[in-house]
Amino acid sequence: MAVQLVTALADLPQTGEGSVVTMGDFDGLHTGHRVLIEETARRATANGLKSVLVTYEPSPKKILKKIATDSRLTTYKEKAALLSDSPLDIVIFYPMTEQTIGISARTFLREFLLGRLHMRQLVMGGDHHFGHNRRGNARYLTACAPRYHFELHIISEQMTHDKRTSSSRIRAALAEGDVATVAGILGRPYSVSGNVVHGEQRGRQLGFPTANLMGDAEKLLPAIGVYYGVALLQDGTRHRAVANLGKKPTLGNFAIGLEVHLLGFSGDLYGQELIFEFQGRLRGEQKFDSLDALRQQIAVDIAGGSAKILL
Repeated sequence: MAVQLVTALADLPQTGEGSVVTMGDFDGLHTGHRVLIEETARRATANGLKSVLVTYEPSPKKILKKIATDSRLTTYKEKAALLSDSPLDIVIFYPMTEQTIGISARTFLREFLLGRLHMRQLVMGGDHHFGHNRRGNARYLTACAPRYHFELHIISEQMTHDKRTSSSRIRAALAEGDVATVAGILGRPYSVSGNVVHGEQRGRQLGFPTANLMGDAEKLLPAIGVYYGVALLQDGTRHRAVANLGKKPTLGNFAIGLEVHLLGFSGDLYGQELIFEFQGRLRGEQKFDSLDALRQQIAVDIAGGSAKILL
């Protein structure tokens, strides 16, 4: 049965005999998050209950910090797609506003989790908090579980390469351009998606046509530089690719953008959605003395990247 995605509280489905719930921001949906999801689904199946994931949209930090745009490892669209392919029954994108973020932990527990979701079990990481002033923590829930007759299962901290699996660790690695470490923590390559839009045609003039991506403004990008990886097209095909993420200093002064050169590809991609999966970083961005020097370096980048790409 397909996962039911809920974006409005008025559309909450019936949970029958009750539910097993996991909650969190789930930014990145990394391997640690997947442990929570799989444990929630397993317990629900074993007890004849619905498995429910509650996440927040937008991120609470966007409301608390009052920022116009967030900086996310997974955009709403990406998170919805990944969770649609999970073993869960229901995914709820709980609407975060200045009003809902002020709801107390007690009210959220009693009225939403117990009252509307009929929660019988809660699966969570030890560091998760919810409710006004983050009062809904592991200690609070441990005290509440016997009083409100639900089971609390706190999952131990997960490790990747002997270090804590966390979204903050992913962010630190992205800041260094270490997309290989990021892939290990995520359990999949880090990717950026966007529609292919018209650019300055400079890549074509240099002999290396590129697809210029217009992506989600809230998507966190790796460090500026040249990367190799795989381009996924709308028709499902995968192509070896080398991408420049940066300001193109040799050609002028531009906003940061992502340009993807698909190796051995010819065709019109304008208007299509393209996903670029980062596999490794070749170098930082450089300003060259001439277009010929830039052209020569691009050829070197493509040769070097092509040998490393795994389809």
